[in-house]
Parts: sequence; C-alpha cells; structure tokens
Amino acid sequence: MMQTETSKREAPPVKRFDPKYVQVSRKEAAAIIGRSPTEFDRLRKRDDRCPKGHKAGNGRMARVMFRLSDVYRYSEQLIEDAEQADGRS
Repeated sequence: MMQTETSKREAPPVKRFDPKYVQVSRKEAAAIIGRSPTEFDRLRKRDDRCPKGHKAGNGRMARVMFRLSDVYRYSEQLIEDAEQADGRS
C-alpha cells in the first residue's frame, strides 16, 4: 500500500510523558472531564476536589494551566460519584 505524505507525517500516540509533569489548558481540562469551560470554572469554585490550576505567568491575563494528573484524578472522582449515585459501587 502506498503511503501519502499525510500518513507519513502522522506520529504515533505519545506514551513517554508522565501526566504528573504535563500541563494542560483550562479548555483541555474541561474537555477531559466532559464539561464546558464555563462549567469547569463553576466546579473550580464549588468543588474543593477540583484542581484550581496555576498561572503560567506573572501577568493578570496569564493563562491558567492544570497538571494533567490532577485533572485525571478529579475525573476519576466524578466517575466514582456518578457510580455511587447509580448504586453501582
């Protein structure tokens, strides 16, 4: 089978990065937990378990970034909450 230029450039999934050391944006964190960025902001204010993130700079408009492992942990907690509410655990 002949490969196209596009298929040659596609990289395999990255497996060498530890989620503890990877930072994701607010929008990416929201997508990981299946919420909109606005709902994610509400969760950050309401739920003490939700990652608060950290500013990626000193300026007032600096982006807030989140540690990927913290977002994964919070997602797992949300799933466990939903399972308990459904009586599955």
